[in-house]
Amino acid sequence: MNNTIIKNSKLLESGHIVVDFPLEPSVLEFIQTENWYSLDQYFLEISRPYGLLRNFLTEYLDFEKLDHIIAIRKAPEDEDGIWHDDGSRYLGFSLSLNLKNENIVGGELRFKIKGSNPEKIFKPQPYGKIIIFLSGLYGYEHMVSAVTFGERIVIAGWCS
Repeated sequence: MNNTIIKNSKLLESGHIVVDFPLEPSVLEFIQTENWYSLDQYFLEISRPYGLLRNFLTEYLDFEKLDHIIAIRKAPEDEDGIWHDDGSRYLGFSLSLNLKNENIVGGELRFKIKGSNPEKIFKPQPYGKIIIFLSGLYGYEHMVSAVTFGERIVIAGWCS
């Protein structure tokens, strides 16, 4: 197992951690108005060197590259994802932008050691919660189940 870059012992022990991430008020406005372009630009900005997201994640591990996508999953057209390990990336994260996570059915992030049956299941999180989890280089894989009711919005990202 490659553990030389992990700075957080809880993340290394369990393979995941759930914490609060500080979001600017503009993020809420972008979501409410479905201004996905501005939301993406905001996350590009805070992912740059010395940006808020990059600095936040460097408290957990050292990395060189940070990528993200806006992941919107809606019922009824959604489907289960597949188990995958994100290849050579150190970790993944799922930052919740759900305004009413209690109204979402499905959309769970599932996480496990590759080849094992027991898995950790994270229901859609409230706005501002970030799930940080180890990825392929550490022997873990994950998937997202189908959203069967409601809409799940997250910033999904990877560090390599």
